[in-house]
Amino acid sequence: MSGSAPLAGIRVLELGEGWVGPWALTLLSDLGAEVIKVEAIQHMDMTRGPVAPPPGLPTYPGKEPGPRPWDSNLSFYVANRNKLSLTLDLARPRGRELFYGLVRISDVFATNLVTGVPQKLGVDYESLRAVRPDIIVLAASGFGARGPYATHVAMGGSMDAAAGHTWLRSYADLTPDTVSASTHLDTVASVSGALALLMALYYRNETGQGQFIDLSGCEAFMPHIGEAIMDYTMNGIVRGPSGNRHPTQAPCGVYPCHGEDRWVAISISSDTEWERFCKALGDPAWCRDERFADVVGRRRHQDELDRLIAGWTRQHDHYEVMRILQGHGVPAAAVLDNREVYEDPHFVSRGFFQPVVHPDLPPIPLPGVVWKMSETPGGIHRYPPRLGEHNALVLKEILGLTAAAYRELEAEQYIGDTPLPGLVV
Repeated sequence: MSGSAPLAGIRVLELGEGWVGPWALTLLSDLGAEVIKVEAIQHMDMTRGPVAPPPGLPTYPGKEPGPRPWDSNLSFYVANRNKLSLTLDLARPRGRELFYGLVRISDVFATNLVTGVPQKLGVDYESLRAVRPDIIVLAASGFGARGPYATHVAMGGSMDAAAGHTWLRSYADLTPDTVSASTHLDTVASVSGALALLMALYYRNETGQGQFIDLSGCEAFMPHIGEAIMDYTMNGIVRGPSGNRHPTQAPCGVYPCHGEDRWVAISISSDTEWERFCKALGDPAWCRDERFADVVGRRRHQDELDRLIAGWTRQHDHYEVMRILQGHGVPAAAVLDNREVYEDPHFVSRGFFQPVVHPDLPPIPLPGVVWKMSETPGGIHRYPPRLGEHNALVLKEILGLTAAAYRELEAEQYIGDTPLPGLVV
């Protein structure tokens, strides 16, 4: 990574797993921060998968786990590029002492362990601030560090439910058990965490003071459904699921296209866009129906309107519908499956997916840097690490341990690159 990277020289310690937290630090690593991911041979990141997975799982290249499956799970790869991997047993005093040594020379510590666990390990804010007074600590959890739910364990689906999103994601004639699993909230919370860390780094640069960041995944997501919450606080209305429809726009939905399971999303937010839409279709007679003259009428008669629109979209390929409507200034997009997303000419032209060379695996195309900055572009400069791959680099070169001390840590299973029998994931 070039020295011109905006976060060059910033060192971050990460103790977490899954997405909330790890993805936030991936975003920082894309901009040049050195991120040391701390795991243990007693407990590694859950996204590395089981030690002995069954064959045929789609999260491994060619559906083959290989001899070291914890180093080849693609679920781990997406959120952990550019990082160094250190295994260290923090449950024992010697491991904690070494970790404190890293804290003294680091700028940020981030964790997504459930509230209470950092305190047990001695890596909570108060403990770390005693080691380095200006440390910045991000605690990203499902429900935050305070409150009745602070000690609740959480995953993307449970946070999605608690934030009110699961209730809204279904259709009016269906129940919440019909919605798909969602990790949208994990990503949103991670972006919020990355922003908070950048602001804390800026504040420390100005004042010399570190701080504690209490990030609730649920709260980070709630602005995304702010209209529904405000509908209750201001109007006393509890919204139900509405499928693809919008409370103030019509038509708004996903429509069938020519071909097997091909669809297009169309959203019209004004009468002007409606006029453009009608022109794109060749001004069919039904477009001049008085029922559809304004958004109130179009919303009132959405079922009939959707039927008529579907009659047109079925005649065309989903990309063709997108091109026709976009050519008239109407918001529309082909609904793409994962193959189409990867091969889409727009994303290909922008070079978004970047092949990452791994010493043990074929080149792996990963989603690239999510922001394209003209002067400090950042990038993917290191493949997602194998378990404990950088133990020697971190402990010998950064902390200055002797070869004898390092061998002793290996012998006593403080560090390693292979999960211990009975590992908890």
